[in-house]
Amino acid sequence: MMKDPFENYVVQKVLETCDDQSLALIISRIKVHLNALKRYTYGKHIVARVEKLITTGGKTFLLCV
Repeated sequence: MMKDPFENYVVQKVLETCDDQSLALIISRIKVHLNALKRYTYGKHIVARVEKLITTGGKTFLLCV
C-alpha cells in the first residue's frame, strides 16, 4: 500500500475513522515501519498522518503506544 498512489488514502482514512482501540493497534504496527515508509513517496503521506495524529493531542493515548 505504501507504493500505490491511492492506497495511502485508504490507510489515512482508516486512521481517521477507526475507534481508539483499533487506532492504537494500527499505530503500534505502523511505528515499526516508519523508516521504511519514509523511503516511498506515498508512504511519506502515511508517516505525516501518523505524526499529525500524535502531535495534535487529540489522540493523547498514542504517545504511550
